Amino acid sequence: MFNLLINIMTSAISGCLVAFFAHWLRTRSNKKGDK
Repeated sequence: MFNLLINIMTSAISGCLVAFFAHWLRTRSNKKGDK
């Protein structure tokens, strides 16, 4: 049970990190494109 909880937490955290990183990259490229 504990391992399952850790598995869910790690996958959720990594998913948030990936989404945040993709969003940051998109905003960076958008700013570069404007200038």
